[in-house]
Amino acid sequence: MQKKGIKGKDAFMKAYSHLVFDIDGTLIDTVKIHMISLERTLKKYWGADAKLPDLRFSFGIPGTATMETLKFADPAEAHREWEKEYLACAKEVPGQLFPGMKETLEKLKGTEISMGIITSKTRSEYEEDFRGRGLGEYFTCVVTSTDTERGKPFPEPMLEYLKQTGAKPGEVLYLGDSVHDMACARAAGVDHALVLWGSLMPEGIEADYRLERPEEIPGFVKECRG
Repeated sequence: MQKKGIKGKDAFMKAYSHLVFDIDGTLIDTVKIHMISLERTLKKYWGADAKLPDLRFSFGIPGTATMETLKFADPAEAHREWEKEYLACAKEVPGQLFPGMKETLEKLKGTEISMGIITSKTRSEYEEDFRGRGLGEYFTCVVTSTDTERGKPFPEPMLEYLKQTGAKPGEVLYLGDSVHDMACARAAGVDHALVLWGSLMPEGIEADYRLERPEEIPGFVKECRG
């Protein structure tokens, strides 16, 4: 675990009572599903021989925002098509929990820590793709892109989590793999940890903490709580 000297955290770590996770790239390795389904969607619109741009920017933000960035006239419709492709692709190439994540969730489940999720998935994507894995039991609060007007990197998803749980910003640590995850938490006044096991481009991303393996999480939380 690497600690960053932001806001004095080398000298002081908080006793977090809430751990909030992103899904894609944090809990589950969905890079192939994400990229293949997005590429298929774009080729439907642009043609099979279309040269596609670098699509890594699309990780960690709502699908509609991705389609807006790609200049679709109707981003919502394009996102609906992508959602269909994503769910179909997930059946062909199912994403897997990162190694050590299941054991980590089990250890955390037996503590006083409340676990939640903030994801750029829509509610239907979450229900079909995530809950079907039997992981819903670990998380007491789930905020999807359907639940707020603006998604990551804006603070609304985290503010919605705070509203639903009654938690204070200083009690929460958000774990995610992208710059958008870190920006969302930071804008809401919440501490944030970049998970290096799923981050595609960690260089230059500001984060309060950096975690190298899922197995580090329980020990990190215990250290914070003293």
